[in-house]
Amino acid sequence: MIITKLLGVTSAFTKSKKAKMVILGVEMAVLGYALYQQKQEKKNKRLKA
Repeated sequence: MIITKLLGVTSAFTKSKKAKMVILGVEMAVLGYALYQQKQEKKNKRLKA
């Protein structure tokens, strides 16, 4: 993901573990949301068929 690239750039500019953890947390939240949406779409397709 793009955020992974941002994590690499952030680590180059800062040694702050908190900043890295925040970015990782955001990335995990976005991934979780995408998986949830995908599951809902599959569920809706099954109900329509």
